[in-house]
Amino acid sequence: MTSPFRLALALAAFLSPGTTWAQCAGQNLLDAMPPDAFAALEASSESHPYATGNRYVATKGDNIIHFVGTLHVYDSRMDEPLERLKSVIAHSDAIYVEATDAEQQQLKSEIAKRPELIFATEGATLPERLGQEDWTLLSGELAARGMPAVLASKLRPWYATAILGLPPCAIKELGGKANGLDKLIMDEAANARVPVFALEPYDAAIRVFTDMDDADQLDILRSSLPLLSESENVYETLIESYFGEKNRLFWEYTRERSVAESPEDPETAAADFARMEDALLIRRNYSWIDPILKAAEGNEIIVAVGAAHLSGVNGLLALVEEHGYRIDRESFE
Repeated sequence: MTSPFRLALALAAFLSPGTTWAQCAGQNLLDAMPPDAFAALEASSESHPYATGNRYVATKGDNIIHFVGTLHVYDSRMDEPLERLKSVIAHSDAIYVEATDAEQQQLKSEIAKRPELIFATEGATLPERLGQEDWTLLSGELAARGMPAVLASKLRPWYATAILGLPPCAIKELGGKANGLDKLIMDEAANARVPVFALEPYDAAIRVFTDMDDADQLDILRSSLPLLSESENVYETLIESYFGEKNRLFWEYTRERSVAESPEDPETAAADFARMEDALLIRRNYSWIDPILKAAEGNEIIVAVGAAHLSGVNGLLALVEEHGYRIDRESFE
């Protein structure tokens, strides 16, 4: 079964609901690690290609690809990287992101037409399936995130877990403030009249979760509940790792933590993590690489995607390098 810790992180990174503000009072969990354990984790993460960095440029003849690792939640520290990128955006032929505004609107429209995607329209409700104790905890946490109990009771388990992926402190309306660096880049591209394209269909990311068996979804939701008291710390670790440009370190920490949570069956936990990594990152990277390479032929483009997609032997940078591109790191902040 998928670990609640890594699922919460994955959902926070990929399915952050609404506009968010990255100013919680959590503690960076990496700072609390024993020095020897942290050194070992850091060495392990740095063995992966392109383990650090949020911005790279890949060149091959006249083909230029600017890779920008993004985070899908807003933090004021993103304003400075955006300033650095403005001239690059203005001179680019096109920008590629995971989902444009059009795909996001299409997903909202699809959910409006098909509420069964996130709500169970028949059968037992979450209170009936979870039991009173777990439901009391869950409904309180969902209410703190703006979801009333009457709606929460009918949520699909995967979507309830998605909402729990961010702590209440992170879910705040900011009067239209952009919700992540990818959104900031898209807005700047619109100002510069540079076209923006999506790398995948509107529902690609959520299919990772909706394709799960419903019973597995419920198990994941139930096992996530004990970790809710640590949600601000998890979120703070995600944010600080991103601005420290150590995204692989954070990913490997989630892998290590996931296995540690299952001492009775570490091999299954490791295999579960590998399946989640394959679904969330690797398969998507391979589906994106041909469109990216084709778009770059004779052009200068920007690829702005979640930072976790950049590193590793199956990361976008290594895949592009295999096609003869030279990869150079550039300043982010």
